[in-house]
Amino acid sequence: MKFGKEEIQKIVLGGLVGVGVIYSYFDLLLGPLKTRHANTLKSIAALQPEISRAKGLIAKGNTIRDQAPQAEATIAQIDAMIPEGAPVAWFPTRMTEFFKTHGIDKVSTRMTGEAPHPSLSGYRRITWNIEIPKVECLRFGAALAALENTEPLISVETCNIDTQREEPDVQRVSITLSNIVKQ
Repeated sequence: MKFGKEEIQKIVLGGLVGVGVIYSYFDLLLGPLKTRHANTLKSIAALQPEISRAKGLIAKGNTIRDQAPQAEATIAQIDAMIPEGAPVAWFPTRMTEFFKTHGIDKVSTRMTGEAPHPSLSGYRRITWNIEIPKVECLRFGAALAALENTEPLISVETCNIDTQREEPDVQRVSITLSNIVKQ
């Protein structure tokens, strides 16, 4: 079989077109696709820490959402325990009445400071100093234990007990305590 000049030209031209198609496929189509694939893999690898961090935040948010009803109930309980009005108006009389029920008559209460509560937004801690000039040790101990057990929003920070030389059976007491109140 002998090919003519036109047929040889068609075969050569077909071969050149085939080589051109193969070259175009690998260079113009497959090359950029491989480059994009490599860049995509790099960006996915770079995003993995952010994805992990986001999953952690989502889990933390879900945990907070699940704990929200319990926290709302706790806040409602705290609100119910705090009387209305300025703490300077109700807290000293409350302490005086409390200690009177335990047989301690002379009590002076004064506010010494206040600061925002570190873990409860919308609330603050007020620091109070309570002075009791004369009290028996056992009576005071029972009253202090009752105070800590009946008032969950009050925490005793310091308690100084001084004996008096003239009357060794009575002591002078100074208590520093803090109370949670609304802002």
